[in-house]
Formats: sequence, C-alpha cells, structure tokens
Amino acid sequence: MYSWEFEVLDKEIGKIRPTSYILLHEVDARSRGRELLFELIKRKLEKDNLVGFFNISYPIPVLFKIFKKHGIDFKKYLESRRFSIIDTFGSIYGLKHNCENVWYLEGAVSLELLSVKYAQVVKALKEEWAQLGLFDGRELWGVVMDLSEYERIFSKDETLRYLEVSADVRRRHEAYIKFPKGTNIWVYSGKGSKVLPSIYRRSNYVLRTMSEITDGGIRRELLVIKTPEFGEVKRFEYKFTKKGIEIWSVD
Repeated sequence: MYSWEFEVLDKEIGKIRPTSYILLHEVDARSRGRELLFELIKRKLEKDNLVGFFNISYPIPVLFKIFKKHGIDFKKYLESRRFSIIDTFGSIYGLKHNCENVWYLEGAVSLELLSVKYAQVVKALKEEWAQLGLFDGRELWGVVMDLSEYERIFSKDETLRYLEVSADVRRRHEAYIKFPKGTNIWVYSGKGSKVLPSIYRRSNYVLRTMSEITDGGIRRELLVIKTPEFGEVKRFEYKFTKKGIEIWSVD
C-alpha cells in the first residue's frame, strides 16, 4: 500500500492500493487542488520513487516554473532518470524543447492515435527504467494533467471515445503487460461535462476540491468521494501556510 504523503489521509481513508486509478477533480482554480498533487509528486521523488508526468496543460518553460515554485528539483530528478515528462502539449502544438528526459509523441497527434502513441512512449521509457534497474524497490507513478484539456483541444465526444480506446490499449499493449504497472493520477479541472462521469466510473479513488469565499477568507474543501474501502463521503479542509499544506478532517 502506498502513502498519500499526508498523514491525515493515510489515517482517515487508508493508504492507496498499488496500480489504482485516482481522479483529482479540481472544481475551481481557487481551490488550488492540483497543488496537493504537486506536493505528493515532490514527496514521492524525495523518497526515490519513479514518476512519469503526462503534460497536457502547459508549455514546458511554464511547467518548469511551476515545479520550481513547489520545491520540485526537476533538473536533478530528470537527470537521475527517475522523473520523466511526456509532453503532450508540446507534441500537439509543435513546441518541442531539447530537455533531458522530456519525451514527445511522434507524428501528428489525434485522439484516434493518441493511446497507441502514449503506449509506444511508455514502452520505451519502461525499457530504459528496466535497463537501469530502476524498478527495484520503487513505487511507480503516472500523473496526467489534465484530462479536461482534451475537451478543449478536440471535443467532448472525441474525449469519451479516447477514454474507451485508451482503456483497451492498456489491457493489451506490452507496455502495460510486460513491465510493472503504475499507480495513476488523473487531474480534471472545471465543473465537468458528460465526460466526467466516465472518468469517475473508471477511477478507484475520486477526490474533489472546491472553495468558497467566507468572512474569514477562502475556505478550501477536499471531498473523498470514492475509495475501494469506503462508501460514504469523507470531508476535509486544507490551507496553505508558510510551513506547507495543512489538511484536517471535518467529519
């Protein structure tokens, strides 16, 4: 079982089953929900684990600034080969950068071919990790940020079709059969569309972040809606301080 890297979550909802699919639904940007994920990535890398980051949202220079802001020493981890970026954004828009351990999809990118192109990159990446002996004793994480971008780049119907094809490719392709499977986190931002229920169904864990403005300032809430163990909703609040992120249960 893997840690959430926040003690209160490990205690209240239990640790994470390896190879699970986790949805982090950031309902509004003011909730800063994805910053919880950046903290998880930071701590997983500090503990010598493997992380593959599928970047759909940002140009690489912007992404690097975000990593730096959140204390992630991305240069060190990219050079160590334990941290890899699959740059979908750059692949789609033709903004490719010559950065160590940043991977790009070959050829034109369409949702019909995207799942297979991802699998090809994942296979090559896992082959490298295997040759370097990096799988031994390490957690393997995949982070996708964020799925809602597909709706804007392509369409809602195409995104639904992609989710179906992607699930089939993961069941069949040697990238996911021959090599160790990762524990995957999908980020989805916004209130959602008809795509969101499909992602909910495919996820083993569903976490939702939202916020509201109160007399005392911004109140940020984390709802754990779905886990393999619990049927009821678990409610937390969190805040950002100079010392880091504080999360506490409110149930």
